[in-house]
Order: sequence, then C-alpha cells, then structure tokens
Amino acid sequence: MLRRVLLSLCLLTMSVAGLTITNATLASAGLSPLEDRPCMNFDSSNNRRLSICGRGWVADPAPTQWRGVVEMHTYILVNGHPVDRTSQSITVNQATFWPINADGTAIVPRGIPFGNDHSSTSCRVNGASSSQIACSVPNTYRVAFYSTAWNGVAQTLKMDVYKVSWRDDVGQPHIVQSGIASSPDRLPLHFVW
Repeated sequence: MLRRVLLSLCLLTMSVAGLTITNATLASAGLSPLEDRPCMNFDSSNNRRLSICGRGWVADPAPTQWRGVVEMHTYILVNGHPVDRTSQSITVNQATFWPINADGTAIVPRGIPFGNDHSSTSCRVNGASSSQIACSVPNTYRVAFYSTAWNGVAQTLKMDVYKVSWRDDVGQPHIVQSGIASSPDRLPLHFVW
C-alpha cells in the first residue's frame, strides 16, 4: 500500500512539474477481472474442445511484478454442449507479454516470451508463486499458466497467445497455431489490461 501511495505521489509530482501522464491509474493488484478476459474456443474433429482465455497478474500490494496468464480448459462436446473432460496433457506453446508504460509504449519492446516452445521452465502452474514450474501439465481439464515475471513499475500489460496444444482423453494430439486454420476461433488471442 505504501508503494502505491509513493507511486501516486511521484506521478502527481511529475504532473505538477510539467510532465504529462495520460491514463495514470495502475492496474488492480492480483488477477485481471474475469469480465475483461478475451477467450477463444478450438473444436476438434472428434468432438473435443479447448477453451483458452488471456489475463494478467500484478503483485499485491506492491505493483512491481507482472505476469501474463493463459487459462486453458478442455471439454467433450455432448449434443453440442461442452462437458468437462480430463485431457492427457494441456500445453501453452508460444505466448508473449509486454509490460506497458503510461504512454502506451512497451517497456520491453520485444516482449517476454513464454511457453513450452520457448522454455519448459518459463511458466508457473495455477499461481504466480506456485512451486510447480512447467508449461505443460498431465491429466487435468483446467489449468492456468503464469509467465515468467517481469519486475518493475508498469502501467498495464498486453499479451498475445500464438500456439497451444493438448492431447485429449483418448490420446489424440491437437495443435492450434497462429496463421493455421482452426474452428470456431483463430489465434492469436490478444489481451490488453
């Protein structure tokens, strides 16, 4: 809390000193709101579905650590309705997040890549401080992958997801990748907080 007060005072001082700050409100601590998360569905030829959603995470109470978050959930379609179905594995393969300044520019211009294709140790499973470090998990139907942390002061973040995969309950592998046809949605998934 003290760091937020100090940051607010710094921003106020900068504004008084003639430096213009636009949209100078910090993103809320913790996970970004559910209602703001973009989601996509990918259906397979064997009536399986992967749903993915993008979110952001910022440390609480001091907003000095940021992460992108990819939530993934697998289903079987029964009469067109999704029903939870445990998959043999669920993987985030390629994603990137960018911490963003108050002026809308990326603090890390190339972004911070994460996912199994980048490094199998670039994700934390189901929480920012989780001791489980992996970008692929077995035998589940729901998982959230938290990216490598970026430490510093940012205004907000953006994230793109380019490639995901899963091995469904009967062992059939599925890969969804940016630029390759998929149904009903198509990657990349864009998230801005």
